Amino acid sequence: MVSGSRILSLTFALTLALTTLVGPLADALDVRGNSGIFGALGVALLLAYALLSYNPDLYVDGVWHFGFLVFLLSIGVHFLLGTGLTDGNATLAQIVLVWLFAVGAVAVAFRKTVIEQLRA
Repeated sequence: MVSGSRILSLTFALTLALTTLVGPLADALDVRGNSGIFGALGVALLLAYALLSYNPDLYVDGVWHFGFLVFLLSIGVHFLLGTGLTDGNATLAQIVLVWLFAVGAVAVAFRKTVIEQLRA
């Protein structure tokens, strides 16, 4: 059985990583309300449950580090590009590509740890 507190912690960690994708996309697509936030939480919750079901011994602090580094790297790259994350200057493609770059860069930097965690 998967622990509820571990699912909750992992959900918030994954939401941190998704924040720099969902928020700017919602602004760029002119989505009003909280549907983007609830969608990101739902996706993170499903992903957290799937990850913990696959590997109940998953190192949750590592996912927090991953989420935080993706968050910081995304903000940094947007700053360097001059698009701004909430200025509305970034196009949809820039938002998605910067986020994918951040996720890929963090995954490559910690590839051994990621591979070890995904082995059940």
